[in-house]
Amino acid sequence: MKKTTIIPIIATLLLTASCTKVLEFDGTETESLPVLISQPEADSTLNVRLTYSRFFLSRNEFKPIDNATFHAELNGSPVSTNYSYDDNGLYHSDLILRENDTLTLHVIVPDKGEMTAGCRMPNRPQTSNLTIDPNVETYSYSDWPDTSIIHTSIEGNVDFHFKLHDPDGQNNYYMIRAYLYNETRGTKDYLYLNIDDNLLFDANTADEYFDLDISQNFSEGTQILFTDERINGHTHTINGSINWIHYQDNEATLHLEISSLSRDNYLFTVTKQSQSNGGDILGFVSEPVRIHTNVNGGIGILGGKSSIHIPLDLTQPDTASQK
Repeated sequence: MKKTTIIPIIATLLLTASCTKVLEFDGTETESLPVLISQPEADSTLNVRLTYSRFFLSRNEFKPIDNATFHAELNGSPVSTNYSYDDNGLYHSDLILRENDTLTLHVIVPDKGEMTAGCRMPNRPQTSNLTIDPNVETYSYSDWPDTSIIHTSIEGNVDFHFKLHDPDGQNNYYMIRAYLYNETRGTKDYLYLNIDDNLLFDANTADEYFDLDISQNFSEGTQILFTDERINGHTHTINGSINWIHYQDNEATLHLEISSLSRDNYLFTVTKQSQSNGGDILGFVSEPVRIHTNVNGGIGILGGKSSIHIPLDLTQPDTASQK
């Protein structure tokens, strides 16, 4: 590039930077609302996080709610459940939800009143014929300046294929997720999941909530969301790939998670992810997205998920164990 071209570009950037002006907000700060977040998975205990909302210009941490009381109804009948408070607004219960269970949760927050939300736990997705084709490489590297400590980096990609059997006569909402896990803690050094499927992602829009083709945002990443709009009642082959790098010295297992979501959970996850992405790759120029909520007396989500977690055996092609 010629100097005569570079100089005007630099001058333009300097002029743009010098025109920056900070504007003080002169509006009314909105009242804080109680927030309930709970996305229980079938055959797992119910956990609930409670916080207060914060003003959108605030940089403060979300204030936890540590004095709430709970009442629950399972399949239409009151159920006795113990809740223990952990930290940061997180409550652990001893209630285990199963597929097709219906839960109604009442949460009383002093000075804020009662929040109520309900959900039905979906059935697990029906899948078959999972095959994988892994390509794994291992590298060694050392610290600097102490080169005597040797570490291992495992990286590669795996193509996978499976059949999804969608039940007829109902709307179904799905999520596919990839994650690395070891016995001591979860890890996600680098992970990229992609589904190549024009039929599914050309169909999925969320115009009821925002003008956005979600296939542009959610057909790749670490989790993928879609509905059965184009495959209702049919068997459809899913083709995808996972690329990853694992930097830790401890071993980690690559998992594929295939989930059914309740409608509210699906809409909450889609709108929350869209808000985080800004709706497009240039998020700062897009319109804001309202996150879906199904909590009365507050905001947030109570939404169910039923999953199949599949550890992938990367040593042998065309093998995987499903549980």
